[in-house]
Amino acid sequence: MNRIAVYLNQHIDGVVYSAPSILSDFTTDRSILRFYPRIVAQPINATDVRRLVKFSSQLAAKKIALPITVRGGGNSKTGADLGTGLIMSMTRMNRIQEIDTRQRLVRVQAGLTLGELQKALVLQGLDLPVRGNPSETIGGLISRNAIASDNTKPGTIADFVDTVEVVLSDGSVAEFGATSHSALRRKLKEKTLEAEIYRSINDLIQRNGARIDEISQTDHSGYMGLRRVKQKRGINLAPIFCGAEGTLGVITEVILRVEPVFETPDYVAIPVNDAKSFVVVTKLLQELRFTDIVFYDTELYNESDAIGKTSRFFRKASNDGYLILANAKDDSRGARRRKFHKLQKKLPNSIRMIRANADNEADFAALRENLLAYLNDSSQSYHLPLIDNVFIPTGHQVEFLDGVTKLAKDLGVKLAVFGSVEHHVFTVRPSYTPSTVEGRKVMINFMRQYLELVYGCDGHAFGAAPEGRFLAMLTQRYREAELTQIYGQVKSIFDPADILNPGLKQEIDPRLTLRHFRTDYNTGILPLD
Repeated sequence: MNRIAVYLNQHIDGVVYSAPSILSDFTTDRSILRFYPRIVAQPINATDVRRLVKFSSQLAAKKIALPITVRGGGNSKTGADLGTGLIMSMTRMNRIQEIDTRQRLVRVQAGLTLGELQKALVLQGLDLPVRGNPSETIGGLISRNAIASDNTKPGTIADFVDTVEVVLSDGSVAEFGATSHSALRRKLKEKTLEAEIYRSINDLIQRNGARIDEISQTDHSGYMGLRRVKQKRGINLAPIFCGAEGTLGVITEVILRVEPVFETPDYVAIPVNDAKSFVVVTKLLQELRFTDIVFYDTELYNESDAIGKTSRFFRKASNDGYLILANAKDDSRGARRRKFHKLQKKLPNSIRMIRANADNEADFAALRENLLAYLNDSSQSYHLPLIDNVFIPTGHQVEFLDGVTKLAKDLGVKLAVFGSVEHHVFTVRPSYTPSTVEGRKVMINFMRQYLELVYGCDGHAFGAAPEGRFLAMLTQRYREAELTQIYGQVKSIFDPADILNPGLKQEIDPRLTLRHFRTDYNTGILPLD
């Protein structure tokens, strides 16, 4: 066994592994990359995490590199769960510590999965309305700042994070949440890494306040939570960990705010034939405060037909264009009825709506299953998650959708679009074979042209997740130098020795990333998230 693994096993309650057969399970996530770690650790408590981080920090002081990559369910589509040093798997730190139904707060360990949390919450009539794979951990959802939808507006999991317990890069533990001005003054007098972080971040915000205030609320790259740190009554460093991808500290425990469960969803489907009609209808749905608004390119019907999943009900409704699905989310049945009435009245005469009922509920459910079947069909090649959930502002969505149609024609590929209207995110999954040199060249060519279209439409590639290792390779040319510099300072403040997930949020050598491209994509069933 690896000598480092033997030493660490003597000092933590969890287990450290170095067997190649175990390490191989941690060489991939849902991205197209493959990295081989030296060891894998499964801590079972915060003390284990502290000892592991402190050990890496001590090695770094001796110029010995053993960087730490924190891993939840291994669901990153951009390579953020991969590393060449120590993989810290949080899956055994998976307890629900407390549920406070009166204050609607829940305290959980970071390795708890979203699915397990939702099962426990629903018994209390509560919900965490975050979009993600049920196997994703809470720490992982925070690390990628998963998109969410509350009762009135779309947002991210950052809107539901109350407090985070974090092991910092020197192995000390800190708890970050709302901190008053008086508490901050007391904190700044201490001589700890936590106090130094407060001092340095406070100074960074004072020097760059105007630029930080301009950080986009829709761009998940870098440290977008920095714009939420300064608050009227003090400071709150918890948001800065949302989207940080494990580069600032190891989250061990979280207190989350949750919501009451709504009644059964009340869905409507609206087929449209072109991009202009798509924008008209989606803007109307948002004005009327419909939620959970998603859409499917009807090209998905053709693709799913080929693998035996047909959708005759909606094919009859629309042979070409897009199918928009929305939920009249409201506790009051009367309010929902009024929403539908206003929608029917304001829709153009040429566009009709199909409301869900007992007769067609199976057809509505089939839409999700058809998409799942399409994403996991590899009879020809793979529908790879290369650049999912790009952000496109409303004013450029017609240009973007028409551009996708043209790109598909120019490249001779099928580009079925689907996504979330609330968050203005769009996804295409072209089918490519990564096992051949030619297949990888064609794949890279598509990504470059697709990103040119996205940024040409005043959009960006980070509508629902940070850059990770993979996307950062392709998007460096679009980064703003001043903001990149600010983000670099944030990383240095929290992790001066650069031991936590190095290579993310910084300059990336594309050649190094390309060297880690894998030639297969056997990942089991790709989930919808």
